[in-house]
Amino acid sequence: MSPAPTKQSHGDDNAADSFTAGKMYQFCTHKKSDHWFGIRDCSWRYTLTCLLHYWSLMTAPFDYLYYIYHHNLLWYGTMMGTVLTLLTPVLPVGIAVLVCYKYIESFFKPDWSMAGPGRVFFVKPKKLVAAFLWDCYLKQSMLVGQFYLVGTHDAAIRHTWVDTILTKDYWRDALDSVNGRLPRELGRWKDGVLRMNYPLGSNDVVIKLPDSFLGIGDAFWTHKEDFDTVESLEERLNKEYKDKEALVLELVRPCKSLGVHSFDIVTLRTPQDDVKVLSCLLWADCTSNSSHSCQAGYCVDVETETIVSAAAWYSPYFAHMDAPLIGTQLKGVRNACRTAVNAHKACKEKWLTAVGWDAMLTNKDEIVFFEGNFAGARAPRRMFLSLRCLLEFVKSYAWPFGYGGSMRPGVQIFSM
Repeated sequence: MSPAPTKQSHGDDNAADSFTAGKMYQFCTHKKSDHWFGIRDCSWRYTLTCLLHYWSLMTAPFDYLYYIYHHNLLWYGTMMGTVLTLLTPVLPVGIAVLVCYKYIESFFKPDWSMAGPGRVFFVKPKKLVAAFLWDCYLKQSMLVGQFYLVGTHDAAIRHTWVDTILTKDYWRDALDSVNGRLPRELGRWKDGVLRMNYPLGSNDVVIKLPDSFLGIGDAFWTHKEDFDTVESLEERLNKEYKDKEALVLELVRPCKSLGVHSFDIVTLRTPQDDVKVLSCLLWADCTSNSSHSCQAGYCVDVETETIVSAAAWYSPYFAHMDAPLIGTQLKGVRNACRTAVNAHKACKEKWLTAVGWDAMLTNKDEIVFFEGNFAGARAPRRMFLSLRCLLEFVKSYAWPFGYGGSMRPGVQIFSM
């Protein structure tokens, strides 16, 4: 058992030697309800995003407006971004109009959140009003929540949209620096040439784009079915990834008890420049070689290495899932979280405040990491999960009064 927590500044009661995020970790891990994604739940979560929006306007107006303006231009272009910025005092109205516009646009242009197998995390509730409120919540939670993750730091703001620094190579280097187990990079496809780092042998392979997300662009190829030799592998890469760069990784097999799955570990950098685990989820019951095809999600208590509840709160897709794995022990998860914490600490970009790490328990009973991602979409799901989560986040990670109470990167013009 961990020692009793000690009181820290701004209400953070994490133990000095604990690697979890104190009360906020507990609220995210043990949150239960039978009424997810109805009108009441969606409207309440949306209300929490409104509360943080107006709190931000009152406590950090210049920083927040700088962020809002640059974020909106990046995400929505000059015209719509400027209009949405001008509507900042009545942001909920602007978001509602934006959701309606995006709904119409979806008939002509694909939505990035629904473009890959990771769309299970963004599906809408079935009822029309709840679906509208959920869409408003998703857009506003990311807009408002990401302010506390990127602040006024220009590079961080850019990474809410596209990864230029935080590529798969970046994450592999960070994990390798702390001896995290990774699939071997057998080779790399670049400039129309496949350069091998290891003998291909009889390995099945995973193809990944260096700067992609949500499984977009991933391919899983089986030896003797999809290719036989290095030459046939190169031929297929030329056909399907002709003008792109791609990593050719060994396909690591999962443990038989879980099948294809993924651990979703979110870490946060604290105002004291420490790193804590915010939550650990398990995505399971997958229907393909990708964990983005998961049919179930679970909350994992990393201290006891036990599945404690269903992650029914994460997306309407999981709201009514069966949860037969509750109570299952997952040996190795605690050490995996410690590796994630150490890898986050090893990252040189101090503006990188929130990371989502993807890992798996292999058929050799070891944890293997696939990559990290800037947790700009993952962290807000936790921040606005409940009023208690939001208040704890503000107290422990985003306290605006005085100095040293906020993890927000960039210049803080008037820290009150």
